[in-house]
Amino acid sequence: MALQHIDNLWKKLQSLVITQYKESTNLLSLIEKVTDCFQDIEDSSYRLANFANIEEADGNWLDIIGKLRNLPRDDGESDKSYRDRLKILFKQSTAGTPQNIIQNAADLSKDRNPQYLDEVDGVFFVYTPKGKQLSRKTVASLAPAGVLGLPGASFRLTSGKALATVEQPHKLILAVAQDKNIIDNGYLSSEQGLPLLTEDGRHIIL
Repeated sequence: MALQHIDNLWKKLQSLVITQYKESTNLLSLIEKVTDCFQDIEDSSYRLANFANIEEADGNWLDIIGKLRNLPRDDGESDKSYRDRLKILFKQSTAGTPQNIIQNAADLSKDRNPQYLDEVDGVFFVYTPKGKQLSRKTVASLAPAGVLGLPGASFRLTSGKALATVEQPHKLILAVAQDKNIIDNGYLSSEQGLPLLTEDGRHIIL
């Protein structure tokens, strides 16, 4: 059951006073003064109930959560950037099973149905076409020890459809998504020398 915040304790308690004392001004005044002493406690307890809610934390509150996890804020780092780094750290503690990887990928990318695809033994892709493209570092942090996790990006044909295998059920052919749209030595290109790009417009590195 969620904790309910009482904005005005006295107003809440006043309705509980039994009928024979409802006209007793002195008694009601005394109860009101005592009740007011507990209003700050009520307000503080409600705020503390959401202390660890990283989605709502900001500023100094976010800094405290970071210190508890031994991950301080970088100089000049925004709340959003810091929050994302903390969330990645939190996800590391549940890394391992495909279910956990899928759930973590959904939380981090905002794609509610990310795809977990085994490539070969010890290698898997996380594909999030309906959310934010995850970085290599992020996916690697979700993988268990000895397993390589990679962010996947599909090839798009001129028809707009994704490139997939012929056999049923069709399996997407994925490339490793690059963190930045840069050209390194050894990028994949066509016979005309034009670079082949993933669906998000990034180069494919050999």
